[in-house]
This record gives sequence, structure tokens and C-alpha cells, in this order.
Amino acid sequence: MRGPPSMKKVLIAILLIVSMWSMTIQADALSDQQYAGDQLKTLGILKGYEDGTLGLEKNITRAEIATMMVRIQGYDGLIIAKNGFEFKDILKDHWAYLNVQNAYKLGVVSGYPDGTFKPGKQISYAEMVAMMVKTLTNNQPVEGTWPSNYIDKGKSLGVIPTTSTIDPGKIINRGEAAKILWDTLVSKKAY
Repeated sequence: MRGPPSMKKVLIAILLIVSMWSMTIQADALSDQQYAGDQLKTLGILKGYEDGTLGLEKNITRAEIATMMVRIQGYDGLIIAKNGFEFKDILKDHWAYLNVQNAYKLGVVSGYPDGTFKPGKQISYAEMVAMMVKTLTNNQPVEGTWPSNYIDKGKSLGVIPTTSTIDPGKIINRGEAAKILWDTLVSKKAY
């Protein structure tokens, strides 16, 4: 059984598909977050709700982000964490169980010292940036003090604008997460 394609190949394929598709829509007619969300929905990275909306105004959870990180790396639906660490607060019947385990195995997410993951916990700006940095660097260590070390690395990788002054502790919503993820995918520094 072949493994998933490399991150670089996945990103290049995504960029080619999106470039062709995005030529057919008027990007300036949509807000940045809506545009990013629509692009990610087209790629199957961000899923909407039963009512057809993306719920971009809703806060995003750790489980949702872990799932998106697994999808962009091409591991959605694959079992790579067979004997991996199991968080005591996310049971096998949880909708994101496999994706959280895979994200942990890939080094994109980590749990808390008490062995929990807190899948329903809302995510901060710094945590989102850190996950993107970990994804792009294959979980290479980032020197410095949290959270400025990840914010600075995120700026150098194109995850966030170099002029960003957002409070690292700010809880972000699905639209903000979509924008960060989309901007990272289309950044020349991301591949």
C-alpha cells in the first residue's frame, strides 16, 4: 500500500487546481475570509454544516483544526496512528478521533500534561499559527519563547503577514482560521 503524497506534492497539486478554478470567480466580490473558506471547501479541507453554510463566524475547535491539518497533508481517512497515543478525553466514537490521532502522530498537535486533548476547546491565534508552522516544517523545533517564537516563524514562512499585530491569545473563528490556512497554501514560501 502506497503512502500519501508528500506535503510539497499535495500543496503544488492544490495550488494548480485552485488556480484554474479561481479564475472563474470574482474574488473581489467576496470577503477575504469567505473567499478562503470557499476555496478550502472546494478542496475538501473545510466542511460546511447541514444548512450549507461554512459557519465562518463560529469559533473553531482543536478537533476541527486537527482535522483540517490532516486533510491538507493527504491523510484524511487513513489510519497512521494505529498504536499511537490515545488522549483520555477523546473516545473512539468521537467524530474527529482518527484525525486527532493522526495529527498527533504527524506532530501537528499535542495534548496537555494531564493526557487530555480537549477537542472542543476553542483555539487561539497563536495555537493556529503554531499548527501551521509545525505542518510546514515537519514539526521542527522552533527556538525562542512561546508564543512569539511561533508567531515570528509564522511570519517568516508566510503563514501570517509580517505586519500582523493580532493578540496571540485571541480566540479565532472558522473564517480567520480559513484565511490563515488559505494564505499559507498560496504563499510562495509554503512550497
